[in-house]
Amino acid sequence: MIPNPPIIAILTDFGESDWYLASVKAVLARISPKANVIDITHQVEPGNIRSGAFILSQCYHDFPRGSIFLCIVDPGVGSERKPIIHYDGDYYFVAPDNGLLGLLDSGMCRTYQIEPHRFDAKVRNSSTFHGRDLFAPAAAFLANGKLPSDFCTPLPKFAHEGVTFPEVHELPMEGRALYFDRFGNAITSLRLTQNSPTPSAVVLKNGDEIPFGLSFHNVSKGKPVAYLGSGGFLEIAINLGSARISLNLEEESDFQLA
Repeated sequence: MIPNPPIIAILTDFGESDWYLASVKAVLARISPKANVIDITHQVEPGNIRSGAFILSQCYHDFPRGSIFLCIVDPGVGSERKPIIHYDGDYYFVAPDNGLLGLLDSGMCRTYQIEPHRFDAKVRNSSTFHGRDLFAPAAAFLANGKLPSDFCTPLPKFAHEGVTFPEVHELPMEGRALYFDRFGNAITSLRLTQNSPTPSAVVLKNGDEIPFGLSFHNVSKGKPVAYLGSGGFLEIAINLGSARISLNLEEESDFQLA
């Protein structure tokens, strides 16, 4: 059930220095003026689907059931990738079918392809701005109580486009840096569960070994540590410092979990 007033949470790589975000919000305001629009972030690195998927995965469960997520990180805009609505039994996700939804929990899932010819959004029809012309109207229609079947066709599933976030089942295991938060902590591509073996260290490509602990304070100030982050991913940090700077890490930096 959609909350009253409806909630539309937006995640994009648009930044805030151009007009793209304003145009998307203008469409939402025009079609669904009572919707409560919440910004997740608009600072996803341009075209970085992995980062967008990770950020979405870390916060969507905190929203009220029935919330609508408008997710636009779309380097393939204008290509054959499909515009979709995905319903997981609790939340609606409006997004390109490019792996951006690759970290959602499995469950009672239904996926639909948005058919723009089945609705009149009274917006321009651009091949490069589907956020404004397809995704925003679809999210607004959902907020107004429309069902996906009113303007979509069912799909068997959504694609992942090679975006993988493997669980740790055995050691050693290869991983890579996925995302850096504002503190310089590196969130990696490896997920740790209660069934995962307990690691002893992360070994960087240069041979440096980073001990595994419970939190930053398992090591002294300025020292590195690896740990299970709040989102279930292996993270690498420097106590009161930046792992990104101190360890010279970049997105896609490889390492071995031992």
